[in-house]
Amino acid sequence: MAVSSAAVQPRPSILSRSLSLLADSRNALGFGFMLPAAALLLVFLTYPLGLGVWLGFTDARIGRPGIFIGTENYQYLWDDAVFWLSVFNTLLYTISASILKFVLGLWLALILNQNLPFKSFFRAIVLLPWVVPTVLSAIAFWWIYDSQFSILSWALMEMSLIDHRINFLGDPENARASVIAANVWRGIPFVAITLLAGLQTIPQSLYE
Repeated sequence: MAVSSAAVQPRPSILSRSLSLLADSRNALGFGFMLPAAALLLVFLTYPLGLGVWLGFTDARIGRPGIFIGTENYQYLWDDAVFWLSVFNTLLYTISASILKFVLGLWLALILNQNLPFKSFFRAIVLLPWVVPTVLSAIAFWWIYDSQFSILSWALMEMSLIDHRINFLGDPENARASVIAANVWRGIPFVAITLLAGLQTIPQSLYE
Protein backbone atom coordinates (compact mmCIF):
# COMPACT_ATOMS: atom_id res chain seq x y z
CA MET A 1 0.00 0.00 0.00
CA ALA A 2 1.39 3.33 -1.02
CA VAL A 3 1.55 5.90 1.68
CA SER A 4 1.63 9.50 0.59
CA SER A 5 3.04 11.95 3.04
CA ALA A 6 2.20 15.61 2.79
CA ALA A 7 5.12 17.92 2.62
CA VAL A 8 5.71 19.68 5.89
CA GLN A 9 5.07 23.37 5.47
CA PRO A 10 7.43 25.66 7.38
CA ARG A 11 5.75 27.68 10.11
CA PRO A 12 5.61 31.38 9.34
CA SER A 13 7.83 33.54 11.47
CA ILE A 14 6.49 35.98 14.03
CA LEU A 15 7.40 38.90 11.78
CA SER A 16 5.55 37.49 8.78
CA ARG A 17 2.47 36.72 10.91
CA SER A 18 2.51 40.25 12.30
CA LEU A 19 2.78 41.74 8.82
CA SER A 20 -0.07 39.52 7.64
CA LEU A 21 -2.31 40.62 10.51
CA LEU A 22 -1.33 44.24 9.85
CA ALA A 23 -2.28 43.94 6.19
CA ASP A 24 -5.64 42.34 7.03
CA SER A 25 -6.64 45.06 9.50
CA ARG A 26 -7.53 48.38 7.87
CA ASN A 27 -7.15 50.34 11.10
CA ALA A 28 -3.80 48.81 11.90
CA LEU A 29 -2.64 49.41 8.34
CA GLY A 30 -3.67 53.04 8.58
CA PHE A 31 -1.74 53.48 11.82
CA GLY A 32 1.23 51.81 10.19
CA PHE A 33 1.23 54.36 7.39
CA MET A 34 0.92 57.18 9.94
CA LEU A 35 3.93 56.08 11.97
CA PRO A 36 6.64 57.74 9.80
CA ALA A 37 4.81 61.07 9.76
CA ALA A 38 4.06 60.82 13.48
CA ALA A 39 7.73 60.10 14.19
CA LEU A 40 8.80 63.17 12.20
CA LEU A 41 6.25 65.36 14.01
CA LEU A 42 7.46 64.02 17.34
CA VAL A 43 11.09 64.77 16.52
CA PHE A 44 10.73 68.14 14.82
CA LEU A 45 7.68 69.62 16.62
CA THR A 46 6.98 67.99 19.96
CA TYR A 47 10.58 67.84 21.16
CA PRO A 48 11.42 71.50 20.32
CA LEU A 49 8.14 72.60 21.91
CA GLY A 50 8.88 70.72 25.11
CA LEU A 51 12.46 71.98 25.13
CA GLY A 52 11.26 75.56 24.69
CA VAL A 53 8.87 75.23 27.62
CA TRP A 54 11.65 73.83 29.79
CA LEU A 55 14.11 76.59 28.80
CA GLY A 56 11.46 79.13 29.78
CA PHE A 57 11.96 78.05 33.39
CA THR A 58 15.77 78.41 33.25
CA ASP A 59 18.27 81.24 32.74
CA ALA A 60 19.89 79.45 29.81
CA ARG A 61 21.88 81.46 27.28
CA ILE A 62 23.55 80.49 24.03
CA GLY A 63 26.52 78.32 24.93
CA ARG A 64 25.45 78.02 28.59
CA PRO A 65 22.86 75.49 29.83
CA GLY A 66 21.64 77.61 32.74
CA ILE A 67 19.88 76.64 35.95
CA PHE A 68 16.24 76.33 36.98
CA ILE A 69 14.80 79.68 38.09
CA GLY A 70 11.08 78.90 38.21
CA THR A 71 8.69 81.48 36.79
CA GLU A 72 11.11 84.40 36.95
CA ASN A 73 11.20 84.82 33.15
CA TYR A 74 7.42 84.87 32.93
CA GLN A 75 7.15 87.36 35.79
CA TYR A 76 9.52 89.62 33.86
CA LEU A 77 7.40 89.31 30.71
CA TRP A 78 4.23 90.06 32.66
CA ASP A 79 5.62 93.49 33.58
CA ASP A 80 7.23 94.14 30.17
CA ALA A 81 5.41 96.73 28.04
CA VAL A 82 7.07 95.49 24.84
CA PHE A 83 5.67 92.00 25.44
CA TRP A 84 2.11 93.28 25.79
CA LEU A 85 2.54 95.45 22.70
CA SER A 86 3.58 92.35 20.75
CA VAL A 87 0.53 90.49 22.10
CA PHE A 88 -1.73 93.35 20.99
CA ASN A 89 -0.15 93.48 17.53
CA THR A 90 -0.45 89.71 17.13
CA LEU A 91 -4.13 89.64 18.12
CA LEU A 92 -4.95 92.66 15.96
CA TYR A 93 -3.14 91.15 12.97
CA THR A 94 -4.69 87.70 13.36
CA ILE A 95 -8.28 88.76 14.03
CA SER A 96 -8.39 91.55 11.45
CA ALA A 97 -6.74 89.51 8.69
CA SER A 98 -8.94 86.47 9.36
CA ILE A 99 -12.19 88.46 9.30
CA LEU A 100 -11.24 90.42 6.17
CA LYS A 101 -10.09 87.33 4.30
CA PHE A 102 -13.31 85.49 5.11
CA VAL A 103 -15.65 88.37 4.26
CA LEU A 104 -13.87 89.36 1.04
CA GLY A 105 -13.28 85.72 0.10
CA LEU A 106 -16.97 84.91 0.54
CA TRP A 107 -17.95 87.95 -1.54
CA LEU A 108 -15.56 86.90 -4.30
CA ALA A 109 -16.76 83.28 -4.15
CA LEU A 110 -20.38 84.39 -4.56
CA ILE A 111 -19.41 86.42 -7.63
CA LEU A 112 -17.44 83.55 -9.17
CA ASN A 113 -20.34 81.18 -8.49
CA GLN A 114 -22.52 83.11 -10.93
CA ASN A 115 -22.85 82.16 -14.59
CA LEU A 116 -20.34 84.71 -15.80
CA PRO A 117 -18.69 84.68 -19.22
CA PHE A 118 -15.10 83.40 -19.10
CA LYS A 119 -15.63 82.29 -15.50
CA SER A 120 -12.86 79.68 -15.77
CA PHE A 121 -10.44 82.42 -16.81
CA PHE A 122 -11.47 84.64 -13.91
CA ARG A 123 -11.11 81.77 -11.44
CA ALA A 124 -7.58 81.19 -12.66
CA ILE A 125 -6.75 84.90 -12.39
CA VAL A 126 -8.07 85.00 -8.83
CA LEU A 127 -5.54 82.36 -7.79
CA LEU A 128 -2.53 84.40 -8.94
CA PRO A 129 -1.84 86.12 -5.58
CA TRP A 130 -1.89 82.70 -3.91
CA VAL A 131 0.49 80.96 -6.33
CA VAL A 132 3.01 83.81 -6.45
CA PRO A 133 6.00 82.89 -4.23
CA THR A 134 6.05 84.62 -0.86
CA VAL A 135 9.43 86.20 -1.57
CA LEU A 136 8.15 87.87 -4.73
CA SER A 137 5.04 89.11 -2.92
CA ALA A 138 7.22 90.58 -0.16
CA ILE A 139 9.44 92.37 -2.69
CA ALA A 140 6.40 93.74 -4.53
CA PHE A 141 4.83 95.13 -1.35
CA TRP A 142 8.21 96.46 -0.26
CA TRP A 143 8.21 98.65 -3.38
CA ILE A 144 4.53 99.52 -2.97
CA TYR A 145 5.14 100.66 0.61
CA ASP A 146 8.46 102.43 -0.05
CA SER A 147 8.46 105.87 1.56
CA GLN A 148 10.15 107.53 -1.45
CA PHE A 149 9.13 105.53 -4.52
CA SER A 150 5.74 104.10 -3.53
CA ILE A 151 3.54 103.69 -6.59
CA LEU A 152 0.51 103.80 -4.32
CA SER A 153 1.48 107.18 -2.90
CA TRP A 154 2.26 108.44 -6.41
CA ALA A 155 -1.16 107.32 -7.73
CA LEU A 156 -3.01 108.93 -4.83
CA MET A 157 -1.08 112.17 -5.30
CA GLU A 158 -1.81 112.18 -9.04
CA MET A 159 -5.52 111.84 -8.25
CA SER A 160 -5.18 114.74 -5.77
CA LEU A 161 -6.40 112.54 -2.92
CA ILE A 162 -3.30 113.27 -0.82
CA ASP A 163 -0.73 116.09 -0.88
CA HIS A 164 2.30 114.21 0.49
CA ARG A 165 3.75 110.73 0.38
CA ILE A 166 2.48 108.20 2.93
CA ASN A 167 4.99 106.70 5.33
CA PHE A 168 3.53 103.20 5.23
CA LEU A 169 6.11 101.36 7.32
CA GLY A 170 7.56 104.20 9.41
CA ASP A 171 4.35 105.00 11.29
CA PRO A 172 3.07 102.33 13.73
CA GLU A 173 -0.58 102.65 12.70
CA ASN A 174 0.24 102.62 8.99
CA ALA A 175 2.62 99.70 9.45
CA ARG A 176 -0.06 97.58 11.12
CA ALA A 177 -2.57 98.32 8.37
CA SER A 178 0.02 97.72 5.63
CA VAL A 179 1.02 94.30 6.94
CA ILE A 180 -2.62 93.27 7.35
CA ALA A 181 -3.42 94.44 3.80
CA ALA A 182 -0.54 92.42 2.35
CA ASN A 183 -1.64 89.28 4.20
CA VAL A 184 -5.27 89.76 3.14
CA TRP A 185 -4.28 90.23 -0.51
CA ARG A 186 -2.34 86.98 -0.46
CA GLY A 187 -4.92 84.97 1.51
CA ILE A 188 -8.18 85.97 -0.19
CA PRO A 189 -7.75 83.63 -3.21
CA PHE A 190 -7.41 80.51 -1.07
CA VAL A 191 -10.48 81.39 1.01
CA ALA A 192 -12.48 82.30 -2.10
CA ILE A 193 -11.67 79.08 -3.97
CA THR A 194 -12.34 76.98 -0.85
CA LEU A 195 -15.74 78.59 -0.31
CA LEU A 196 -16.48 78.39 -4.03
CA ALA A 197 -15.87 74.64 -3.93
CA GLY A 198 -18.44 74.39 -1.15
CA LEU A 199 -20.94 76.52 -3.06
CA GLN A 200 -20.56 74.29 -6.10
CA THR A 201 -21.78 71.29 -4.08
CA ILE A 202 -25.10 72.97 -3.16
CA PRO A 203 -27.91 71.58 -5.36
CA GLN A 204 -29.47 74.12 -7.71
CA SER A 205 -32.93 73.18 -6.41
CA LEU A 206 -32.12 74.79 -3.05
CA TYR A 207 -31.59 78.14 -4.74
CA GLU A 208 -35.01 77.88 -6.37
